[in-house]
Amino acid sequence: MDQAKLHPLFIIMLMSCVQLMIWSQEPDKTPTVEVSLLDNQQMPLVALFDTTKLNQVLKDYIIKTVEETTDQRIPFIKTAVIEDIGYEPGRIHERPAFTASMRTDSTLHSNEIIKFDQVWLNMGNAYNPTTGVFTVPRNGLYFVSSTVMSLHAQHLHCHLWKNNQITFGLYGYNYSPGTLHSAMPLKKGEIIYIKHDNKAGESMLGRHYSMFSAYLIYEQ
Repeated sequence: MDQAKLHPLFIIMLMSCVQLMIWSQEPDKTPTVEVSLLDNQQMPLVALFDTTKLNQVLKDYIIKTVEETTDQRIPFIKTAVIEDIGYEPGRIHERPAFTASMRTDSTLHSNEIIKFDQVWLNMGNAYNPTTGVFTVPRNGLYFVSSTVMSLHAQHLHCHLWKNNQITFGLYGYNYSPGTLHSAMPLKKGEIIYIKHDNKAGESMLGRHYSMFSAYLIYEQ
């Protein structure tokens, strides 16, 4: 039977998928596919096809698909991990927290906002040592703490302020500290700071005896 007569029959039999078997690929053999064309009166007729190029195309396609799928999934995996541990490089998603103290002794003006200029911790960069103000970056319940210490034989009167509202007081005398510890619900954009009262001429002990701190307990 010549090739011209076999060709139509081959197409029909191939489309009907009578049988498809891939030979084992040994290192020294060309990969082939054996396709049964005709099995008439116990006389099988088969055709062998070289699948080298087909295998390479499939291999390249699989590798490309895996790489694309991986690239698509990595951002989702990263986001899930960041949300789970509450941290991201760049401190965008870190839990806000800061601790700052005062380097040197200072004579305070009336109604002066105290600038704790030695920053020990500033996760989220929400505390500004230049202004002494902590700007709330996220809604939540915060723990706020401060200690102010007076100099020898002097009084010291301060308060914690929230926005333009006076809250808790701190008072010290003759090297005794005034302290406050409070849980406060705060909203994004609100500010808190320690402010000296309207008694001019009072002095605060620096040398890291006076400090200001706050951190997010949980987000609301």
